[in-house]
Amino acid sequence: MWGASEYLTDAADAARPAAHPAAPAQAPATLLALDAGTRNTGWAVFRGYVPHRTGVIALRRRKDNDAAAERIVRLTDELDELAGRCMPAAVAVSRPAGLGGPSPAPALALLETALDEWAQRAGIPLAAYPAAEVRRAVAGHPRAAPQALAFAVMSALNMLGAGKTAHEWAALAVGAYHLYRTEQASLEGAAPD
Repeated sequence: MWGASEYLTDAADAARPAAHPAAPAQAPATLLALDAGTRNTGWAVFRGYVPHRTGVIALRRRKDNDAAAERIVRLTDELDELAGRCMPAAVAVSRPAGLGGPSPAPALALLETALDEWAQRAGIPLAAYPAAEVRRAVAGHPRAAPQALAFAVMSALNMLGAGKTAHEWAALAVGAYHLYRTEQASLEGAAPD
């Protein structure tokens, strides 16, 4: 496990833990973290190392023949609005499961392409991590149940009892994981993968 509680602080106070004197004095700028999906996308905004806000972009079908491509267009429109409100310096996204196989699901491949294009168009650097990598790092297993991932994030970010959806917890997980990876890379003098 990556021990996020060592690197991230309670949302009530933004002070860095004293146990890490080598950690950068300046926290990173605003990060938008996404648990992307073709039906629901969880998002979390981090200000520095502290989770600031979370939510879900629900892409319900408007009619029976509402294709995944149409929902993805609506998702990028919603992301434009969200990015306009939070002004992120970077975006971290959990790549949906199903993209790593020999024939990825067409809707998921379309989603990944759309997110890459959206970030390029918005001029925001995007870091994508496989969902299994995030789950392994945060909850200890690549196929951790949503409840296990939620509890691991709650514990690490000192948010026990916070009412969030599974998509919001997953977005918080990818955001915390990205911040951890970025900090580790800066301590080692290299950019994260």
